[in-house]
Amino acid sequence: MRRFVTVAAALVLAGPAYAGGLGVLAMGGAHTEDVYFYSRVDADGNPFPSLEEYDQYKVSQTLPTIGAGLDLMLGDRDDRIVGDCRFYWMMDGAQKNPALDTNAVPNPQENVVAAYREESRQLGLALVGLSWGIVGNPDNFQLGAVGHIGSAFLTADHTEFLAFDLGPTVSYRFARQAQVFADVVYMGRYRKTFTHSGVGFVGVRYLFD
Repeated sequence: MRRFVTVAAALVLAGPAYAGGLGVLAMGGAHTEDVYFYSRVDADGNPFPSLEEYDQYKVSQTLPTIGAGLDLMLGDRDDRIVGDCRFYWMMDGAQKNPALDTNAVPNPQENVVAAYREESRQLGLALVGLSWGIVGNPDNFQLGAVGHIGSAFLTADHTEFLAFDLGPTVSYRFARQAQVFADVVYMGRYRKTFTHSGVGFVGVRYLFD
């Protein structure tokens, strides 16, 4: 009993131990989206008799992506492998009118029928993953790899999707408790089908320990 009381008192009186870091990040890149549309005429330019007979097409568009948010590092600052959580806002650019982006339909500006997103799309993402150092030292310059998985859990148009990324990362600790980092990653998205992005992240972290 006396030993239990001693251990309990030590736990209560001991100061809290902190490890990890909190930072801010910015991101930018490009994202591909498939935009579907219909043609009211056949390949020879003859009108279809009804809507049900319209031919469907799709065009892949490359759209800009930007964003900003928070980065939470989990682990000791001297560890080569640490946990990494990211929570950020991201904006996809507006889709382009497919009638201006296709030659599959005769006289497309008159014969293409399409509903496309004419405004930017706002997204909230949460991802968790790992960052691991390969070359260099965590207390100075380090080159490594980073990977995350999560989702766009907050969307204005109810188009939530699974997201993951993977790519090289570089970091530099310029002070005892401050570090800058940069990643260049492939980001995949899945909602019914896969779409693809190339994204760069830059940020700075304050290290707790």
